[in-house]
Amino acid sequence: MYKVIENYNKKPQDILIQDPDIIFDAENHKYFDKKRNKYVARSISDVVRKTKFVSDNMLKAAERGTVIHEAAQIWCETKDVKLALAKAGKYKNWLEHLINYEMFNTWNPIANELRMIDRKRDIAGTCDVILENKNGKLVLADFKTMTKYEKKNHKCQIGGYLSLLQINYPTITIDRCRVIYITPEGIRTDDYMPMECIEDYEAIRSIYFDLQVPF
Repeated sequence: MYKVIENYNKKPQDILIQDPDIIFDAENHKYFDKKRNKYVARSISDVVRKTKFVSDNMLKAAERGTVIHEAAQIWCETKDVKLALAKAGKYKNWLEHLINYEMFNTWNPIANELRMIDRKRDIAGTCDVILENKNGKLVLADFKTMTKYEKKNHKCQIGGYLSLLQINYPTITIDRCRVIYITPEGIRTDDYMPMECIEDYEAIRSIYFDLQVPF
C-alpha cells in the first residue's frame, strides 16, 4: 500500500525497474521465476498463439527477430550506434532504419526488454520498449521484423504486456500502444488504444484457460 503511494512521486523510468527474480532462459525459451524457484508455465506468446505449428521460415524469422531485438536494445540503452550495428550484423540496414526513424526525435526509451510476470496465472512476458515524450506521455511499443510489410493484428499480444504492466507497475499509465514494423525498406507503424488491447487479451486468455486439459 505505502509502496504504491510512494511511487506516484517517482518518474516512470525510476519505477520501471527490472524484477531481478524473472530470468529468461533463451536456450529453452522459457521464463524462470527465482522467487518461486520454478519455470513459469506459460508466456504471453503461448496464450495468444493461434497455432503451435513451426516452419523453417518461422525459425528464420525468429532468428532474425532475436538479432534485431538485441541490437535495438543495445541502441535504446546506450545510444552506441556502432556497437548496435555490429550486433545487427547482416541486418545492419534494418537497424539503421529504426535508429533513423523520426519518432525517436521526440520519444525516448525509458525501459527496454522489461520482463514481467503474472504469478496468479503463471504467465510471463517481455515488453520490448516503453517510450516517453517531453510531455510525459507513455507509449508501449513492440518491434516486429518482416521481409515485407504486412499489416497484422497484434492487439492481443500488446494487451498481454499491458496486463503484466498493470500487475507489476500499477502506477504506470500507458497512453498509446504501437507496433513498429522493421523491414529492409524502412519502418511502418500501427497504433492501438490500450483498453482495446487489454479487452482482446483478457478475452483470449479466458479461452486459453477454458481449453486447458484439467489434471
